[in-house]
Amino acid sequence: MLCTVGIALLGCGTVGSSVAQRLIAERDAIERRSGVRYELRGIAVRNEGKPRGVDASLFTRNALALIDDPRVDLVIECIGGTHEAGDFVERALERGRHVVTANKDLLATHGPRLRALAQVRGSGLRYEAAACGAIPVVRMLEESLAGDRIDAIAGILNGTCNAILSAMENGAEYDEALRDAQARGFAEADPSHDVEGIDAAHKLALLMQLAFGLAIITPRIGASGITGITKRDIARAHMLGYRIRLVAAATRRAAAVAPVLVPQSHPFADARGPENVVRVVARDAGTLALHGHGAGGAATASAVLGDVVSSLHAIASHRDVVAHLPLEPALELAPLFADLPRLPELPRYPRWDDSILEAPVSLEQRALS
Repeated sequence: MLCTVGIALLGCGTVGSSVAQRLIAERDAIERRSGVRYELRGIAVRNEGKPRGVDASLFTRNALALIDDPRVDLVIECIGGTHEAGDFVERALERGRHVVTANKDLLATHGPRLRALAQVRGSGLRYEAAACGAIPVVRMLEESLAGDRIDAIAGILNGTCNAILSAMENGAEYDEALRDAQARGFAEADPSHDVEGIDAAHKLALLMQLAFGLAIITPRIGASGITGITKRDIARAHMLGYRIRLVAAATRRAAAVAPVLVPQSHPFADARGPENVVRVVARDAGTLALHGHGAGGAATASAVLGDVVSSLHAIASHRDVVAHLPLEPALELAPLFADLPRLPELPRYPRWDDSILEAPVSLEQRALS
């Protein structure tokens, strides 16, 4: 181990505290995997007196001073939101720091600009945890499928909504299912971004940037959520051989997030609780699927630490393994679910059809005509 990397952590909430605890408790294992020594130089928080299960001597309220500390090489952003967190990430990249973030809101709305800044400054910008928790879909798109053409991507991208719908399938009312998801750490105190489909749209925009190389931002994607779904809808769908799932799907010219009827035999219907499922259709590799936990502090922290190890490797070798290629301007996106059939018994919900992924070109042409 030839160098010691300085790490700054911004935020110490559910995810941040889990990251901090593991950086401290699992130092030997992480250093063996990365081949690099590291020191946690400080943790930026708003309230230094709040107990977080981490050594309070690491806390500081001055995030900017921590970012500017010349001993800091890697900044981990776990604050969330777009304004303050965006300023901090931009400042870190400007100063040549490598950045790891779980902030899908920020990347889905400012990702193209931040990617360009990272490329100019020679900084690393890693965000596996921003897409689907512990599912390594970002790495698959950036590395494993980098030499292939991605034609479509779809899946269950929001673990909170899936946990709520699963509870409703077991007989709970919507409000009861939401409270249970909050109690179990799968939903925020203000769950509006999750249950209204915004979070899934953020993740879809981020995946579209990676998969298609397009400068897609969330407002371009039509999204609806699960707040209007009733226990009666759930029961009727079950009687007809379907489950209701919040599905996000995109091709290069069309995208949508909405609750849809998924056949009970389909992999999307198999997702239970906070699980996510992602399917990627590539020209040469064919259809690939990933399945795993997409909500909760532990799953997100696992993905963050994976990016930390990759960043430690890059810093030690004085290179960045991520090529932040410029994104092309995005065309106007068509509503991908517009042509899906509906059942007379449940006309509010499109009925999922895998042809949306298997024949994206013809569907795009129909949607845009």
